[in-house]
Amino acid sequence: MRSSFAVFAALAAASLAATPLVMGASKAFATQDGTHAVQMPAVVTPIDVVTVPAPVQAETCTRKVRIVYAGYGGGNCAR
Repeated sequence: MRSSFAVFAALAAASLAATPLVMGASKAFATQDGTHAVQMPAVVTPIDVVTVPAPVQAETCTRKVRIVYAGYGGGNCAR
């Protein structure tokens, strides 16, 4: 029991000690925005979007429905 608590305490202490080092290293490796980058205008073509409603399909009752509890069914197919 004590050994598992000691391992947990050691991992917690190591993570607390390593966090500032990892954050500092990640800031050091971060790339700066280059001022030598060439910006070119992008061609933008407008696209017309039209909403098309889905066709309404009639309800088909081709699957077999097994009613276990009478009164818990709903709709026309549960007969």
